[in-house]
Amino acid sequence: MMQSVGGFEGGDAAWRGGARQSKVDRVYLALKRAIVAGELAPMTLVDKGEWSARFEVSRLSITSAINRLAFEGLVVIEPQRGSYVSKIRLADVKQWMMMRRLLEVEVAALCATELPDRAVDQLSRNLGYQRAALDSGDLAGFHELDTRFHRQMTNGLSLQRVGEALDSLRMHLDRVRRTLLPAPGRMEGTYAEHRAIFEAIADRRPDRAGSSMRTHLGSVLRELEDFVPRHPGFFEG
Repeated sequence: MMQSVGGFEGGDAAWRGGARQSKVDRVYLALKRAIVAGELAPMTLVDKGEWSARFEVSRLSITSAINRLAFEGLVVIEPQRGSYVSKIRLADVKQWMMMRRLLEVEVAALCATELPDRAVDQLSRNLGYQRAALDSGDLAGFHELDTRFHRQMTNGLSLQRVGEALDSLRMHLDRVRRTLLPAPGRMEGTYAEHRAIFEAIADRRPDRAGSSMRTHLGSVLRELEDFVPRHPGFFEG
């Protein structure tokens, strides 16, 4: 049975459907969303026949989309066997997390001194929605609000290039974040960490805002290191 393809809040117009898409683009983006969202787990066979039927496109279009995903490291092509969703490379994750932490710690600190009051209010409303999603057990909604919370900081500071870089990093890390978020207590922990970041920004305390962001992103990596031994089939070194 073909798995459903969920929504994905990406970093550019193509991810959000804002640009005209070719047949290959549509298949590529749908597969990418499914992989990043965890709907296609590592080592799942990407059946060209199923995807060709779903999108009513030729197998050549499916092959082109798969080749693009293979170039990005999301799919592994094995001659005579087929194409499979790649495992998550821990070495890559650690480097992406390092880059994200370096950028976002600086962004959080800058928000505490330069973020306009209206943007601070937007962060506050976002936290309110996060609380509602948490109380209702809305995992997908909480994930989207989580992504938006971080993006609102760069948007509020008009840091377009920094935002683009962070969106690219988040896209790679989304597979990990969506894997960890359902873990017991992870949503509650994320919400508490977000609130600490917000309070430091609202109080205009840059040092505390930066340290709170560092703690938040560090907790994700620590939980990942605990998660890996329990799910070895998802990861490779």
